[in-house]
Amino acid sequence: MRGRRSETRKGGDLGRQDRTADEVERHCRAFLDTLDLPEVDSVLDLVPFMENRRGRSLQLVPFTPDAADPDSLDASAPCGLWLATKTTDYVFYDAGISRSHAEIIVGHEFAHMLKEHRGNTAKSPFGSLGGLITDIDPATVQLILGRTRYNDPEEFEAEMLGSLLQERVSASRSPRSADTDPIARTLLR
Repeated sequence: MRGRRSETRKGGDLGRQDRTADEVERHCRAFLDTLDLPEVDSVLDLVPFMENRRGRSLQLVPFTPDAADPDSLDASAPCGLWLATKTTDYVFYDAGISRSHAEIIVGHEFAHMLKEHRGNTAKSPFGSLGGLITDIDPATVQLILGRTRYNDPEEFEAEMLGSLLQERVSASRSPRSADTDPIARTLLR
């Protein structure tokens, strides 16, 4: 078994090539413990926390792919995307998916932001973005990370951290009593 590398990158990333899934999970759990996450009902409600932590505005942008529209995203495009300009982070996600799936995708993109992943900034996938970013000047884009494959160490770490973020938010929700839960009220009549 290989030893751990020292923490060298901003955000405290270990040499991810040498880590097992269990090590990545332990590292991500420890990282989450350092965050002062607010109690929210959804990962989507973490926008103010993320804006405060990153010192910049954040916009969640649902989009609807349209196969009939030549300017729309194609099927090979990412289902989630983080695009950063100098002053604003944009997280794009497919509006046609369930809320729980949207939370997973947004959590994954938040994980990239929290860990300050840089991806491969040399290859910006602007050509595959279709009409998604019509309101953003391409010259202002500093970073684009899209979720397309998971064999990259940063993608694996973001997937793990995003899942744990979702778990943490779910655990912080206060349980509903039979009086406040509309489903329980209906069933208990």
